Amino acid sequence: MYELLPYVVILFMVGLIAATITAAMMGRPKKAPKKAVPKGAAPSPDSLEESEPILDFGDELAQMDKK
Repeated sequence: MYELLPYVVILFMVGLIAATITAAMMGRPKKAPKKAVPKGAAPSPDSLEESEPILDFGDELAQMDKK
């Protein structure tokens, strides 16, 4: 019985690692569904129109330099 104890401990540790990885993967946010483009619609010439907004920190940096 005591000969199997190290294997039980190793199996327990592997189970903890697998449970942690599984919980981390299940807790990730799901990808947002892509917008369906109608077949007759032409693609937008402006590629920035559909992208994420660009953050501009120019004013904040200018204010920090003045202080």
